[in-house]
Amino acid sequence: MFGFGALRALRLRGQIREQEIFYGALRQSNEIARWQLESFNRHWPELLRTVPYLQRLSKELALPRQFSGWQAFRDALPITDRKTLQENRQAIADASQAPDYWRSTGGSTAEPIQIPAWNSEIGVATRDIWYARKWFGIAPADRLFLLWGHSHLLGSDIKGRLNSANRRLKDAMLGYCRFSAYDLSAAVLRTAADRLLAFKPAYLLAYAAALDRFARVNQDRRAAFHKLNLKVAIATAESFPTRDSAGLIEDVLGCPVAMEYGAVETGPIAHQRRRGGYGVFWRHYYVESIDASSMAGAREILVTSLYPRCVPLVRYKIGDLITINPNGGDCAQEFESVIGRCNDYVVLPNGALVHSEAFSHAVKDLAGILAYQVVQESRERITLRCVGAPGRDSDASVEIQRRLERILPGITGVQVQWVDALEQTIAGKSRRIVRAA
Repeated sequence: MFGFGALRALRLRGQIREQEIFYGALRQSNEIARWQLESFNRHWPELLRTVPYLQRLSKELALPRQFSGWQAFRDALPITDRKTLQENRQAIADASQAPDYWRSTGGSTAEPIQIPAWNSEIGVATRDIWYARKWFGIAPADRLFLLWGHSHLLGSDIKGRLNSANRRLKDAMLGYCRFSAYDLSAAVLRTAADRLLAFKPAYLLAYAAALDRFARVNQDRRAAFHKLNLKVAIATAESFPTRDSAGLIEDVLGCPVAMEYGAVETGPIAHQRRRGGYGVFWRHYYVESIDASSMAGAREILVTSLYPRCVPLVRYKIGDLITINPNGGDCAQEFESVIGRCNDYVVLPNGALVHSEAFSHAVKDLAGILAYQVVQESRERITLRCVGAPGRDSDASVEIQRRLERILPGITGVQVQWVDALEQTIAGKSRRIVRAA
């Protein structure tokens, strides 16, 4: 296993170094913005030729073949979002090359989507992730403990068993120890701590809310965690549930805490630095922001991809809120914080806490499900509301129940309800978890 990890580290060493050289060469904001615009303009004519959705948009809006500046870009192009991807699933992809695989997500906005992707996109994400992890002294051969989901186990029959075996083999070869983050009850998280201490990883990666809960449940093991000399605890997939989460986790685990920011449909976009704030992977993404009327001081993030993708993203609204560095600076290169959303918990009849990602993984990649929402009416009554496309039937309900039983054996009291629309916040957002009054 050490040999495999060392081999991977050797393979990635040159890529990480190349990233460091590239990002170190351009430091001035105006230089970076100019490089980004040149990069986008270089790809734009090809996108107009190969992406049907952009072809149609170009004719409707008389779009130019080149943009004179980012302001001209913003003035000319409309904002896209998950609904755009859902409604233009085929036309929004590059028709010049077939997809290698499909990305699927339950979505932090409770709107599951599937989009095609190329294998080359994985390489871009890999370089960005390891470039950022080196900020904390992490090497590709380091051992990793994951407090994470297990959606790869949801395939039925032989497929599910093969996926599970394949994942366990890969984890062993990579030096990973994976512990399920679905069940966040105290007893389970105590067992997770036992596994972490026995495994002795170099760093930890977890859903943000799960990491917060893990630290609170295991505060009495602070001294044992400190002896591990962890390099960093990386949180991702959601915002922390409280303002003191990061400080508490850092105190309990005895290591820095950093947030990895991105989405399934985008890949990694930015990473929190040791000194605070988020460094944007601006080589691959142009980030802009717009006023968010729902919260004073907050900005809604938009992303445009600057590298070849099966589904190019142009002014794509993820649905998250960020704050800008109060000392100035262009959010295209850095921003202060992610306000975002925090995945909530659901309480089962036996008192166990279940991470909302369990429900996300139960509905993602199911054909016809456009959005979902979990309604906790009481411990004994939990309703999973699903918005479905025309032609839905009971098969999807049965499959969702089967997946939930695989994720959480013995789960009861969850009813699947098909609705035309979901309950929304005053800002027009669909909450993933709704608690009845």
